[in-house]
Amino acid sequence: MTQDNSKDNSANKYTNKYTKKTSIKKFLLLLYNIIIIVVAILSSYSYSITTENKSIALRLDNFCNSTDSMKQLTESYLYAEKGYVDNWAHYISSNNMTIDEAIKFVQNINTQGNRYAHFVDMDDFSAISTIADKNGNYSVNCYKTFYDTDTNACHAMIKKMQNIFKSQSGQVYVLGKYRVDGLQQTVISVGTRVYLNIGNNKTKPYLLLRLLPVDYLKNAWAFPTEYKSAEISLINSNGEYVIQSPSMKSRTFYDYIRGYNFQNDYNKVDELANKIKSSDSGLLQYKDYRNENCYWYYSSFGKNLDLYIIGYIPVKDIDSVNMNWSIVAIICGTVLFLTILDTFYILSINHRLRKAASEAEHASQAKTQFLSTISHDIRTPMNGVLGMTQIAKKHLNDPEYMGECLDKVFLAGNHLLTLINDILDISKIESGKMAISIEPFSLKDCVNEVVSIIRPQAEYKGISLEVNMHDIIYETLSADPLRLNQIITNLLTNAVKYTDNGGKVLFDISQSRLPDDDEKIRLKIVVSDNGIGMTKEFQETMYNSFTRALDSRTNKIQGTGLGLAIIKQLVDLMNGSIDCKSELRKGTTFTVYLDLAVLNEHKHLDTVNPDSLYEKNYDFSSLHVLVAEDNDLNWEIIKTMLSEYKVSCDRAVNGLECINTLTSSSKGFYDLILMDIQMPVLNGKEATRKIRKNEDAYIRNIPIVAMTADAFAEDIKACKEAGMNAHIPKPINMKQILSVLITVLKKDYKF
Repeated sequence: MTQDNSKDNSANKYTNKYTKKTSIKKFLLLLYNIIIIVVAILSSYSYSITTENKSIALRLDNFCNSTDSMKQLTESYLYAEKGYVDNWAHYISSNNMTIDEAIKFVQNINTQGNRYAHFVDMDDFSAISTIADKNGNYSVNCYKTFYDTDTNACHAMIKKMQNIFKSQSGQVYVLGKYRVDGLQQTVISVGTRVYLNIGNNKTKPYLLLRLLPVDYLKNAWAFPTEYKSAEISLINSNGEYVIQSPSMKSRTFYDYIRGYNFQNDYNKVDELANKIKSSDSGLLQYKDYRNENCYWYYSSFGKNLDLYIIGYIPVKDIDSVNMNWSIVAIICGTVLFLTILDTFYILSINHRLRKAASEAEHASQAKTQFLSTISHDIRTPMNGVLGMTQIAKKHLNDPEYMGECLDKVFLAGNHLLTLINDILDISKIESGKMAISIEPFSLKDCVNEVVSIIRPQAEYKGISLEVNMHDIIYETLSADPLRLNQIITNLLTNAVKYTDNGGKVLFDISQSRLPDDDEKIRLKIVVSDNGIGMTKEFQETMYNSFTRALDSRTNKIQGTGLGLAIIKQLVDLMNGSIDCKSELRKGTTFTVYLDLAVLNEHKHLDTVNPDSLYEKNYDFSSLHVLVAEDNDLNWEIIKTMLSEYKVSCDRAVNGLECINTLTSSSKGFYDLILMDIQMPVLNGKEATRKIRKNEDAYIRNIPIVAMTADAFAEDIKACKEAGMNAHIPKPINMKQILSVLITVLKKDYKF
């Protein structure tokens, strides 16, 4: 036994020693693999950085070369133009021409329509042009204005003109840039001295200038396509612009650099000016007016021209990181796969987990933002509902005051319903589940229905609502009346909402024929107001969800910022267009165009004007209604509403009980079924399908009206496909119930 134990101890010692060695080997192997990976990563990273730095240097060098090419192009162009002026001056002087003869000579010899010349009298700086201005005048006043105006800029222009006048043959000076009166054209010019015959065998020296439009020279500058943000300017040694690029807003180039880099440090600006004057070219790095780091390459035209070309490009356009990570990925991936495959999988899993966590965090942030955006507008009407309900309970003995409280509860509830509908609509649209239901409808009835809803809101604020319906070719059209109603209602609601008390809202609707389609008509809807208007900045994002203008007045107006987003996307769904013209404090005009199908034959729409329901005393006491509703509170509401009009009703708590109640009742007892959709045991659509298959003709043909909170267009379509005659959305509108009851009372089941 002792011997066996001794063997076991020896074996354990050997095993432990082997395990320890194996662990050390594994550790060393792992360490070796890690070192290989690190070396591979650092090597490939270093290679990529080196490659990218070379690429950046090459791109920057190409940018500088491109700028130099434009300088050479400009320089050749200016020397060529100076050559024209020298030839003209020599010929005019040699032939002892008068100024009239000289002008006619230049007019005849000048073949380039966008070039012309000025003859400037250097005594009083009056000038004559070779072309007339818009008023037919040949005289030019801009040089005399330079002479008479006591500013540094004008003094500099006169000094340049004098330098040109005194220059030797072959020297090129540029006078620029300035605006020629009459022609309203910005130019630069080159010139020389010319002698003109002034009579009595006398000659007088004039300054002959050849004018070059700045726009022509700008159009000749074109960077390669990879330098989309690059710009070019021309300056003189004082930093004054000869040609100014769009982004350089200041008076001079040095003012621009100082304003966005040195503020009031004139010493650094002077150092920059001296550096540019003392060198032929150079590369600078400063910030632009967007506070972005930019490269500025300058190159001199030489001392004779006193010009410098400035090429400008944001650093990010040159230093775009485009490292060759494919090499890194191949090396690291191979090493990882051969050495620590398990670790690779773990990292991959961790990456997916981090990605999922990031997506979850983004979703949580989106949810928080959504709730934060809408929380205030939900709580406001809810506060009205709960607060006024509590107040009404304390004034049960005052019916008049309690009625006012309930009216306010009703208004707050309607606002809350509108809010919920907007949220659900935008959710459906953005998820691509919004459906358009095409059916015939009466345009007149649609307009009347919308106006009947909006007019009380306008009258409450003392706003004049003007409705113009004209040039109506077809009253009956084919479209989605629900969505058309929604577009018009939202436009009018916004117009009333954002128009001050006593303002005016115009609703104009008209039709016009399409030149190439006889089966459609173009419907034009215009909603205009003289309200608070919108800024141009807000108009750029006004169709985004949850977007509202930030204004002390709009902040007091309840709304989700979904109205315009819903309008825009509904118009797009109906293949229409919408246009907006608005100015702050002057009002807004929205114009919607929709191409809708027309009906060649008038079709009966079986519509009932809700406003006329209270004008006639209909007797509903003979009607018996079966209500399929599983919710006790909803049953109590519909029962109470129907009882006010002496309609008797019974309840079924699910679809199966509804069928049993109907089949067990005497024939003809029930005139109508109000059917909820989402019920236990058997839902409303399944119950309707079973009823429509019943052998008894009375049961099979009984009118069934959906009364449900499923209120989208696809829900309405599904109800009709199940066999229902009509659809009433919750919360229940009693006018819609009465319209259905009148139809049943008349035994006319065309809903």
